[in-house]
Amino acid sequence: MKNITIKAKLILIFILIKVIPLLLIAYIAYEGVVKLDEYLRNSTKYLFNQSKEIILNTANESIGDSVKNLDKKSQLSIERLTFEIANKVADFLYERDKDLLFLSNISLNEKILKEFYKSKQREIIVHEKYYYDERTNSWKRDKKRINKKIREEKAQLKDN
Repeated sequence: MKNITIKAKLILIFILIKVIPLLLIAYIAYEGVVKLDEYLRNSTKYLFNQSKEIILNTANESIGDSVKNLDKKSQLSIERLTFEIANKVADFLYERDKDLLFLSNISLNEKILKEFYKSKQREIIVHEKYYYDERTNSWKRDKKRINKKIREEKAQLKDN
């Protein structure tokens, strides 16, 4: 060390005092940044997975509730429809009972029966086939309604 000049000694001391600690601090900062990056990635991945799980659970529960509510709504709709049909059938049968009671209280002949029969005749509406149109989300008919008259048939019995 005696042969080294003061200038070289100052440079060497500068390197020992300034540059080596600076490099050490840079290395420690780099390691901290790497660990921080790893921590943030893990935390973000954990939060992402947790959020995804919550969203999936919420979606599944919503779908389940929707299906349950739609099933209940469909059930109520079908029950209401069957109730209305049953009432219409019952009304029809009550009308026939009244017709029979009326006919049993009058003296009958062929003319009265024919007139009574003509007064009770109605057209029957026969609907064509329906299909569901996905584009408009509605039911459509293949063709328009057709009104058909029932053809009269006579029984081949002598008593009739």
